[in-house]
Order: sequence, then C-alpha cells, then structure tokens
Amino acid sequence: MSTSSFWRNGLRAAAAILGASALTVVVAGHAATPADRGGHDRRLGTSPVLKHTGKAPTGYSVTFRYYAPTASRVQIKGEWSFVRPSALPQVASTPDHTVESQGILPLDWRPGDAPMPYPNSTDPNFPVNDMAKERNGVWTFTTPLPSGVFTYAFFVDCPTDNGAGCTPVSDPSNAPWNEKNDTVTGSAVPNSQVYVPSDSRFGTVDYSWQAPAKKQGKLRIATYSSPGHVTPVDENRLVVYTPPSYDPRRSEPYPTLYLNHGGGENEMGWSTQGDVKNIMDNLIATGEVVPMVVVMPNANGYPASTDNAAFRSDLIDRIIPWVEDRYHVSTTAADRAFSGLSAGGRITNHLMLNDTEQFGYYGMMSAGLAPGQTLSDEQVTALKKVSVFIGAGWQDVIFAKGFNNFHTGPAMEVSTFVDAGVPVTPDFVHGGHNWNVWRLLLKDFVTRVAFLPQPFASWEG
Repeated sequence: MSTSSFWRNGLRAAAAILGASALTVVVAGHAATPADRGGHDRRLGTSPVLKHTGKAPTGYSVTFRYYAPTASRVQIKGEWSFVRPSALPQVASTPDHTVESQGILPLDWRPGDAPMPYPNSTDPNFPVNDMAKERNGVWTFTTPLPSGVFTYAFFVDCPTDNGAGCTPVSDPSNAPWNEKNDTVTGSAVPNSQVYVPSDSRFGTVDYSWQAPAKKQGKLRIATYSSPGHVTPVDENRLVVYTPPSYDPRRSEPYPTLYLNHGGGENEMGWSTQGDVKNIMDNLIATGEVVPMVVVMPNANGYPASTDNAAFRSDLIDRIIPWVEDRYHVSTTAADRAFSGLSAGGRITNHLMLNDTEQFGYYGMMSAGLAPGQTLSDEQVTALKKVSVFIGAGWQDVIFAKGFNNFHTGPAMEVSTFVDAGVPVTPDFVHGGHNWNVWRLLLKDFVTRVAFLPQPFASWEG
C-alpha cells in the first residue's frame, strides 16, 4: 500500500474527530481568509461559557454559542458520548468480538465513563445536536460535561441530522491557535476545543494537566524545503513547540519529541485536538518531564512509496537536520523520540523496523504491524537498544483484529515483540479510536518512557 493511498483510504477519518480533514489553505508564512461561516458579531458574547453548577452529573455545564441570524438550522457536534467499561460484558475487543459502547450521553454520565464513538468505529461517530435560536440571532446549546478536553464544531444549514455531507466549522469565538482576525496561517482547522475542570464531589478525573498552564510554551508553524513533495510542491509544513523559558543559549541542548498525526489530519492535529501545548506545559511545570522541543510534521502529500519510505526519507534527511539547525536541540539519537497515532502509529512502526537507530524511544499508538510481519535477528538486536511503548484503547475496534489489510492491531504487536524477546512497555486505557485515548497515551509515553532509562535490566549479570 502506497503512502498517499494509505492516507486517503486507510484510517482517513479515524483521527479527524469531527468528520472532516483539515483543509490545507496555504503554506506557512502566507495568510488566507477562511470562507464566511457566520458567528462574527459582538452580540454573540463569550463562547463557550463554562459554568460550575455544583450539580449532578458532573458539577459543570458548558454553553456553546454561534451567531447566524439568517440560518434556518445550526447544529453542534462534540466528543460527548461515553462508554461505561464497568457495565460491559467484555471489556476489550477480541478478533471475533468488537466491543460496542453504550453510547451514554452527558446527562447520564457516571464516574468511570470514558469518551468513545458510538457506534464503535475508527470513524468519529459523536453526537450531533440541534442548537436553539434566540431572538438576537445567536444559537445556543448547553450540556453538562465531565472533566477533560472536548473537541466540537458547528454545522450551518446542514440538511442531515448527523452532519453527513456538510462541512464543519470552528467556533469564531474560540478559534484554533493559528487563526487570528479571521486569517489562517498554514492549514485551516475545522474545529475548536474546550477544557472542563474537575469537581471531585462528582467523581470526575483530575485532568488539570490538560488545562492552560501559568507558564506557557510557544507554537510555531514553519515551512521547509522538501524536493519531490507533491502537495504543496517541493515544500512541506511542520509545527514546532518550544517549552516555557526556552533558552537557545543554555549549556545543555534540549531533547526532541517528533509527534505524528493520524489519517485525515496534518501537522495541526496534535496542537489542536491533541492539546499538546497545554499537556507539555503542565508536565514540565510539575517536573514530570524535562523541557523538550516537540516537532509535529505533516506526513501527507508524498509520492507513493512502500512503508512510508518517502516520508521517512524526508524526516531523516531534511526535517531532523532542519530542526537541529534552527533549535538548540541535541543531535544524538538517544535524545530523540518518535510517536504517532493510528496512521502515524504505522509510520512509527516503519521507522522502528527500518530506521531503528534514528531514535532512542518509540511510542506506537492505535495501530499495529503488517499482516504476517516477523522480526529478523537484526531487527530484534536493534530494537533491544531502544525503548518501545505500545498503547491503544481497550475498546478500540482495531485493538485485537487490526484494520483491514493494513495492520493486525496493537495487541498482536505486543505479542510479536515479546515473543521475539524485545522488551515493551504496553499501555492500554479505556476508550476507542479517539483523541481522549491519545492524550492519555501521550502523557504516559513522555512520563514513563521517553528520555528515561530502559525499564529492564540491560546489563550483564
């Protein structure tokens, strides 16, 4: 399967939580005005509005607003359907049984419930709700929500009840970080995020590590030369996170985490739906991780190649040197980590098996090895020199049976590595093929594996 066709047909919608690929408008460094989407009026007020109700089921409610006085219908789609693992007859999917979520809605949320698509799928099957129109032309929707980050988007005058065939738009009052004054730099993002705190009285999880931190790092969109890249031609984009108080003159260079998106996404996925800036800011502030630079490439737009060879070559020959030339980062592989989700998890595997020596730490999320994949003696020897993390959602449809002919799933990958004598740090959490799982896995990867000693006895005797 070629790189380009894999992105198009493989897990295209899996990581696009709101059902549409991010639209590439222009390359970084240039500006573009998004299509008119309504929502631009002072009467709108703040959106979203977070209210600490102190009432069941979660202690918090969120009101979303959208100004569209001439619209006949406005809908909102958000990541608020949940699975209740404690009530499942079988917690994890198996090759002959796919776990189905109960599709629990916010009003029925209980402690232990986790966000998950319903019906269970690699597609973003989250609820679409009609909003109510007020006299001032503002449409509103209020729902209780538990703690954490939730992605949402609006549909305007969409004729379908589930948003099918319609284009989602982000919240003009809560626009993605790369959009200022209706001008987008880089790739447009058709969704927004809201963070909800925890009220421990209702059993919600403390996800304060996903909230905006007091000391904040910076995000930057950049364009680099990439001869042979198809779209955009001979160049590509990436997003770079630098930690709070980044010091280009400090004595010790920073380690670097390379973080890859899934199908249907691009370089913007982790910095929006993935909440990477807030997560890293908080983990650095609490001392759970060392300050690091995070690089988020765009793996789309390459010529067809086997095992993502075109992207891997670009990463090794151009992206890494570009980053090391412009940022105060270490140039040794032992100070580099790579992780990716879904389609990006397959890229992680291709790097692990073909270019093992380029990184000291690998975090594979929600994918698996190719059918029939075995490990050669040379690969086993190389893999024992690096740290390997494999994670996914217990209820993910790909957990035990993989995805079509692309891969056989993360559970089988753990078994393959362990049977070959390669130490693995497995990490499975409640949830499906969705961003709540990947945010949890990112935290676990950087706090438990990346830039830490190997979690096994690697010495003689």
